[in-house]
Amino acid sequence: MTEHSLWRFSRALHRAINERQPADLEAVLDEDVDWAIYGPIDMYPFFGSRRGKAAVIEVVRQIADNFRVHRFDRESIMLGVDSAASMMRYSLTALDSNKPISLRIAHFAQFKAGRLTNFRVLVDTFDLVEQTVGYPIHLPRMAV
Repeated sequence: MTEHSLWRFSRALHRAINERQPADLEAVLDEDVDWAIYGPIDMYPFFGSRRGKAAVIEVVRQIADNFRVHRFDRESIMLGVDSAASMMRYSLTALDSNKPISLRIAHFAQFKAGRLTNFRVLVDTFDLVEQTVGYPIHLPRMAV
């Protein structure tokens, strides 16, 4: 049995972020990869949509310039032949402030011939923004 493409991609992504070694990541990205991280683009300019291997490598470089990943735990995972989805919790450090950040994400990946062709990440942005600004955000009560 061969290794699922998600495991190879996951290792390459974390190596590109923490060790600034994008070569393994480049090898698992399709030339026309469609990539999107949904979240507050004004606070995190590397969120948003990108297309193509070079654009994705640049996004990962920007993430590496801002965060260090200490730990990630898969809370749940579903694997298909050429797809994967998982809920994850990350423990990060913001490099500019040395502030610890705990983050939940859901990601959805599609692969073709072992290369990532489509990647969508949903970030628990409310929690992320509260941790980033350093205080709880109180929203007005909604009318019932």
